[in-house]
Amino acid sequence: MNDVRLPSAVEDEHERQVVPGSGAGARTAATRRQLLAGGAAAVAIAMLPATGNANTGQPVQPRQGPADAQGRFAGKVVLVTGATSGIGRTTAEAFAREGARVMFCGRREGLGAEVETGIRAFGGEATYRRADVRVEADVRALIDACVERYGRIDVAFNNAGVETSRPGPLADQPLDDWHNVLTTNATGVFVSMKYEIPQMLQQGGGVIVNTGSVSSHVGWPLIGPYNASKHAVWSLTRVASLEYAPRNIRVNMVSPGAAATPMLERALVGFGTTPEAVAQTIPIRRISTPEEIARIVLFLASDEASTLSGMDVDATGGMLSS
Repeated sequence: MNDVRLPSAVEDEHERQVVPGSGAGARTAATRRQLLAGGAAAVAIAMLPATGNANTGQPVQPRQGPADAQGRFAGKVVLVTGATSGIGRTTAEAFAREGARVMFCGRREGLGAEVETGIRAFGGEATYRRADVRVEADVRALIDACVERYGRIDVAFNNAGVETSRPGPLADQPLDDWHNVLTTNATGVFVSMKYEIPQMLQQGGGVIVNTGSVSSHVGWPLIGPYNASKHAVWSLTRVASLEYAPRNIRVNMVSPGAAATPMLERALVGFGTTPEAVAQTIPIRRISTPEEIARIVLFLASDEASTLSGMDVDATGGMLSS
């Protein structure tokens, strides 16, 4: 796999490292060995909201070149959480290339500055602000800063998330990991929408896209906290759509499956499998790229998707078809 940076993930898309067996007893280890023997490749991909830039199959190139002042999002303001790596970073860059002014957050200030500088280098407009979506005051300050700098929020891409740090049976999951995963992935989306929606109502409308997962729709062993958090994101997406579609706010979700990411790298190690084995469990027989997911997000945020609300885009490469 090429250009995979470790351990840069998402909060910013999954920056915690999977440590197989950490803190678990003999029963957990035995169960994990049984799972590995029975097909760990399928389980490893369940935790992947897609971060990174590699691909095991046909390469899909992102749009290159300078920012387009006449692009689809010219004059629009876009907010992205968890954008210092992976899907968040790729999507922030894609919006900027299409003319949007982008406010984005993440916990790692060095990477935030790098992304901001990179966007400005190709003529885009972006501002990084450090924020932790687990902290309500951080989220509120992020929204306020975006409105103060750019005047409004036309699109919000709620993307920040973390993975289950120690895969294992439900009864062996540590409570602190449960709290961290649920607070980041589910509460983080809830709090983000809590402050994005009033601003959109005040300005007359907007679009929200949340990052789900194949784990939003199916159950996978050994990653109970992550599964629960991503099911919650899908529920929040539907509820928010029902409540605010009549007031001109569209809320949708995109669900990646296996994508070439630092998180995938860690999962492969933790579950003792390979990219090739994972690719064979996916109907399209390859791992997707962040650029592919970014294009879906931009579509959902665009006028071309003006009738879409309360839906999930299955970006799993066919994993949910059976």
